[in-house]
Amino acid sequence: MQEQKQQFIAGLICPEVLAETAVIKKCGILEIRYDLFKDVAKWNELSQKIFELNPQALRLGTIRLESDGGKWENNRAGERSELFKHILDNGRTLDWIDMERGTDFSELKKRSKIICSWHLFNRIPSEPELSEFAEECLELGACGCKVAAMAYAKNDVQPLYGFAKKYGKNFELFSAFAMGEHGKESRVRSLEEGANLTYASIGNALAPGQLSVDFFLHLQCRWI
Repeated sequence: MQEQKQQFIAGLICPEVLAETAVIKKCGILEIRYDLFKDVAKWNELSQKIFELNPQALRLGTIRLESDGGKWENNRAGERSELFKHILDNGRTLDWIDMERGTDFSELKKRSKIICSWHLFNRIPSEPELSEFAEECLELGACGCKVAAMAYAKNDVQPLYGFAKKYGKNFELFSAFAMGEHGKESRVRSLEEGANLTYASIGNALAPGQLSVDFFLHLQCRWI
């Protein structure tokens, strides 16, 4: 029997939660949402600051576009690779970087592990589409794969479970869940179907249907 990979809850770091040190210390991964920190000049300091708050946690950096549910302007998408290079040149380096599907991370992957993500706010992809994305990630040399897609009915999430069963073992970090009210259950169940990573809010939810780290702690979840 194949040994089960370690499972993680990624706590999301934005300016409002930096004082929530008790919760931050209990997260195995901390995702720094750089697009939510307005002062770009201070981005280089964030990885070191997060390390000091929780030295044991892996640090994952993300610059999420407006089209992907973030605050970074879509017309500045091409700046992200250079911004991450500057971040890696200063302070405590990032363990992982999240780059959206369709972006060039060939240089960044030489310096940090890459999780390639695909956000869809209008539907859940079909299983063939999901398989195509996973194969693309593998071909590009991404160590991680993430799909976050909007569910409009309970049964919409089913393709994500088959996707997790098929490809979860192929990546060091793998996440596949649905957003929205109908996707809440998938944020937990996906970890039972083959994923080993899901995301949770430390403060207010940053995505539709997002559960809190406190919710998982209340369940005495074994993944943190």
